Amino acid sequence: MIFDGKKMRDEVLVELTVKVAKMEHKPTLAVFLIGGDPVSAKYDDIKKKFTEKIGAHFCLYKFDEKDSEQEIIAAIEFLNADPETDGVMIQIPIPKKFNRDKLIAKISPAKDVDGLRFCAGLDSKFQPPVVLAILEALKIAESRIKNYELRDLKITLAGHGFLVGAPLARSLRENGSNPLVILNEVKNLKTQRSFADAQDDIKRADIIISATGSPNLIKPEMVKDGVVLIDAGTSEENGELRGDIDPECYGKASYYTPVPGGIGPVTVAMLLRNLTQKSEIRISKSETNSKK
Repeated sequence: MIFDGKKMRDEVLVELTVKVAKMEHKPTLAVFLIGGDPVSAKYDDIKKKFTEKIGAHFCLYKFDEKDSEQEIIAAIEFLNADPETDGVMIQIPIPKKFNRDKLIAKISPAKDVDGLRFCAGLDSKFQPPVVLAILEALKIAESRIKNYELRDLKITLAGHGFLVGAPLARSLRENGSNPLVILNEVKNLKTQRSFADAQDDIKRADIIISATGSPNLIKPEMVKDGVVLIDAGTSEENGELRGDIDPECYGKASYYTPVPGGIGPVTVAMLLRNLTQKSEIRISKSETNSKK
């Protein structure tokens, strides 16, 4: 069974387009692009395309390395206070000159539609879109595979990065699962093990979620028959997108998310779902206040 990320993305976008069409004041997403990273600019173009596709507004705020951190903070605080702005996010990564966590902490928890505060271990009204995309893929697996109960299965998570692995581990634990986290190189204590030491755990896993950005890291001999494979790691190799999971593994899986076309397309849809939910909350509060 193959997870069709493009199909799910399109279904969510239709749902959001209908909701936004009914809103007098359309949702507005403010994105900070700090530095000149071309990959980040490409991702922002994708966000702009789909934000406008559902009828919402997209505002891009560009800063380069000659700008001061305080200028960026002032802009974030202005948008936090702006009633017309529903979501505020920073495109990661940013130049090392700036304190990433300090900037993220300045985003209002109520407007943190990209879940960056959640990634940083702070309070937030929203989970990161990539985490929500992975949870959607797992829900489908849970509904279609016999005897599949997420909390009862052995989950192995490869990677513990800031944007995917760490917040996903946090989310799974908050939902009652206890994933074993394995790392490419570094060996940590408690729930984390090095990749080299975790081969038996990978082989026994009912679900393998990989988010390392290491192409074809997971090989067929590492996984058991019937495994669920969730690939949230992407990298470019010879001009093509590659996932962490070798496509040769798919023949052993009961369910898998391909790269490209799996988790990636759903991520932008989850961002816009968060944005729309924030706009609905704003509208609801406005209507409540007007009745008082």
